[in-house]
Amino acid sequence: MSSRQSQHEFELTGGVLCLDFANTLGDRPRSTAEHLGGYGDLLSFSRQAGSVPAESLDELERLAEEHPRKARSTFQRAIELRETLFGVFSRIADGNMPEADEIQSLNEVLRQSMSHLQLRVLDETFEWSWDEDRPCLERPLWPIVRSAGELLTSEESRSVRQCASETCSWLFIDRSRTKRRRWCDMSTCGNRAKARRHYQRQKQTRASGQTRPRGGRTNSGQ
Repeated sequence: MSSRQSQHEFELTGGVLCLDFANTLGDRPRSTAEHLGGYGDLLSFSRQAGSVPAESLDELERLAEEHPRKARSTFQRAIELRETLFGVFSRIADGNMPEADEIQSLNEVLRQSMSHLQLRVLDETFEWSWDEDRPCLERPLWPIVRSAGELLTSEESRSVRQCASETCSWLFIDRSRTKRRRWCDMSTCGNRAKARRHYQRQKQTRASGQTRPRGGRTNSGQ
């Protein structure tokens, strides 16, 4: 598993960071659309999502090259976190509560991550900031797990949905006015579903045309 950042372009359609991260594996349960193959992909995701400063990502890439075993171990924890997030939010999307062991796993990562959160003075005001003084390979996970905690404790947790496509399992926040959004992205899954329905209607029309008697009516015997 390479620690170099990949060129894959992630589709960030979940509406919040934690759901975008859960969506880095698609087509569940067949899991044929894996977009995280190593620590470098984790860095690429963070760069595209804007969740970690670019200079920190460059430093993490160098650190991963120097400590490949630690990078692989961190990457494995990232995958475990992703699967926990998917389990938690897919259950919520179905109207169910997450499993107790999923929340326990999430809390463990949350405790580790939040220990790196601190206050910073900026223009005579205060803001939350992550500790960047000492590079840590788990740095990409901190904002992801914080995003999950914030979503779970917000009203928007009721708006978590799962794509209705038969070939997509992505999660998203439904911010539509009617709260009836069905697709993770109308331009992809929504259009494919429309195309499939159109094809099925045409197929049924052709089939009925082939079985209809010539002239469009039955012989009356006259």
